[in-house]
Amino acid sequence: MFSHLSASLNETLPDYPITDSNLPFADYIARTRKIIEERRLDLLDENSHPQKIISANSPYELIPSNPILSGKRYKYGALLIHGLLDSPFSLRDIGNHLQNHGILSRSILLPGHGTNPADLLHVSYHDWIQAVRYGVESLRKEVEHIYLIGYSTGATLSIYQAQHDNQIAGIILLSPAIRIKAPIDFVVAWNRFSTWFMHNKPWLYLGKEVDYVKYQSITFNAVNQVSQLTKTIRDILQQRSFLTPMYMVISREDETVSSHRAIDFFSSLRNSESKMLLYTSYDHLYPDQRIMTRLTNYPDLNIKHLSHICIPFSPTNPHYGQEGDSYNASRINKKIVYGAYNRIERRTYEIMNQLKLLKYQYKELTYNPDFDAMATDIEQFILGR
Repeated sequence: MFSHLSASLNETLPDYPITDSNLPFADYIARTRKIIEERRLDLLDENSHPQKIISANSPYELIPSNPILSGKRYKYGALLIHGLLDSPFSLRDIGNHLQNHGILSRSILLPGHGTNPADLLHVSYHDWIQAVRYGVESLRKEVEHIYLIGYSTGATLSIYQAQHDNQIAGIILLSPAIRIKAPIDFVVAWNRFSTWFMHNKPWLYLGKEVDYVKYQSITFNAVNQVSQLTKTIRDILQQRSFLTPMYMVISREDETVSSHRAIDFFSSLRNSESKMLLYTSYDHLYPDQRIMTRLTNYPDLNIKHLSHICIPFSPTNPHYGQEGDSYNASRINKKIVYGAYNRIERRTYEIMNQLKLLKYQYKELTYNPDFDAMATDIEQFILGR
């Protein structure tokens, strides 16, 4: 889909409309859609669906038909911040739920995303911080209480923004990248070390782009930027306490980020209004009564545990849901066990299955079977304050 990834593109990032805090959000959407239209190579494919692809990757605004108002302003507004390699599509289900309950939602596109994986060769996490800042400023004049909803890297950016902005009413963190798991940290460190002695290798993984809402190819720079961002967050949190109310959701078996570090971070917070929803495959009680656990064993759906990517998606999601159009969608199949498996595990299981050494296939879960309950929890966290 994105063959010869950077051949037809400039070696710099496009001019994202994120520096003018007075830019109307409708203009931000229009300009960003134009960037996507100009830089996505898959739109040249005669079998592609250009408008579907552009819309899925573009920022959006979800205006409630029956808004909760405070005078002439919306009482509650949420900024939706996607994760690394993802697009605004990843938080659309959450936004739709909030829209149906009177809450204004806006999503942003993090620079380097939604266009071409090669754009992540040149991005800095400071660009992402600027995009979040613009999104917040776009809401400030129209909303009384601003909430940030961040997924993965978007969660880390939410922490950063809230720590620098005391007007953020609360943050919702989904699969937060407090700390990347050890193997990825090792790869980043190895890449930094190797650049001292040899030519820089730009790609951690270069593969076929088969998902129109999420990159498959991964640049070393992108992972390095996330690593730097998480370190920056840790340094900031050591200097001053984090006071913003928080609702955190994570799978204990998360294969991408460290759930243990996320739990430790949450437990270190002293805000009594903060809450955590921990999905786990076995019973475990935590002394912190703000941590609520939910078991993830769904035998009827052949689900063993919840993955990093599944948390924000509804079972009815048109792309990743039970009847989604993605080739990876977790369709109900008694011969497949769904759960949290990293790329190495998935490849190993695939080979073992081809050799007929396994009775079942093991694949990454792409939707959250508990989505409706989780979305209601998020809604109540916002409306209850």
